[in-house]
Amino acid sequence: MFRFRCLAFFSLLWPILTTAAMSSEDWQVSGFTSLGLGRMQEPGLEFLGYDNEKWRAKGDSVLGLQLNADMAERLSMTLQVVSRGYNQDDTNSFEPELDWLFLSYHLNSAWRIRIGRMRTPHYLYSETVDVGYSYVWARPPIDVYSTILSTFSYFDGADIRYLTHSNNVDIDLQLFSGYMKRSRDNLEIKVEPMIGGNISLQWEQWKLRYGLIYDRTDIRLQPTANFESNLEAVIAFDSSYQSVKDALNADDAWYRYQTLGLHWDGEPVAIISEVFDIKNTDDGFQNDAHGWYLSAHMPLGKFTPYLVRGAFTNEYNLDAFATVNNSLQSFPTGQPGYEGFDAFRLQALNRLELNNYDQSTWTLGLRYDLMSNVALKAEWQRFDFHSNSSGQITRNAQDTSSHAALTTLIIDVVF
Repeated sequence: MFRFRCLAFFSLLWPILTTAAMSSEDWQVSGFTSLGLGRMQEPGLEFLGYDNEKWRAKGDSVLGLQLNADMAERLSMTLQVVSRGYNQDDTNSFEPELDWLFLSYHLNSAWRIRIGRMRTPHYLYSETVDVGYSYVWARPPIDVYSTILSTFSYFDGADIRYLTHSNNVDIDLQLFSGYMKRSRDNLEIKVEPMIGGNISLQWEQWKLRYGLIYDRTDIRLQPTANFESNLEAVIAFDSSYQSVKDALNADDAWYRYQTLGLHWDGEPVAIISEVFDIKNTDDGFQNDAHGWYLSAHMPLGKFTPYLVRGAFTNEYNLDAFATVNNSLQSFPTGQPGYEGFDAFRLQALNRLELNNYDQSTWTLGLRYDLMSNVALKAEWQRFDFHSNSSGQITRNAQDTSSHAALTTLIIDVVF
């Protein structure tokens, strides 16, 4: 409902706002772009569209344009359109997306209100995650900036921000609420409402940030017709498999997101670290995820080498796993006449395991600032897989690799 009110609000105001902006000279146009090349070291594995067959360019390639316009005293508008080579949701490659479209009003020097479409402020680099030039890495560490959160990258809603300074500490407080609806793979996801806030404290070389978000989420996993009909037949035979069916959906389930970030801009080494925790506080489609990274970089003139260590886990509905595993123990495979039941249980386990992630990573890279607005980056990243998962790497059914490596070359530009 909020989304429709927000869009209606802009449709009414847009002619007035654009006329006001066109009559002034207060347009500010900026942009950013990245061109990436990547290749996996091992065959049968894929990440962000990168594989072992050849160097590919879509994974980290992006183009964004941003428009800022002063509409009146204290009132401004921001619009940002981004075209990505690789999307985690169902958006086509390089299809332009409206990531930002909001009005911003400054009540005074301390308070600001925004309404419209905005980036979801999960982490330190959430608002600039597509602007590769803004950070030292080829891409923000995926152990925290994980692919499962990409679906929630922006929301339609409002926020209020308060800035103040006390005892040599800059305090930045943001509260927000809104709505989002996206789809990816065979998932339909709707969040209403999303409510949360974050606070940042900055002093001397230190920055500390804590964020808390609650999402009331509807998730619909669209299984194949064959799997769904087989599941109903299995439930009629064994009612405990209702937990497997429940694991495919979430009805107004509340998810809690907590994040903590630290940035120490020291000399000669700077440190950045973030950690996050996602908890499903209700039943159904349960994704309890945790991740962290610790990054160190050392500016040496135009060169900046960096090293990152991180880890990420995602546990998908342990009750559903227990149902299938208990069934396999109490009713072992190979019983005459139950071949279809055996095949379904293995298929169900495979579907559940696809949503389980357990990985740790090492990242080694080098950034070279070619110009004041151009950076070149070379990065090597190793993924180690645990608990029979493949982490955030997609692999074919025959692959049993315990690790993977990705090499990435990127040029980042802001203009």
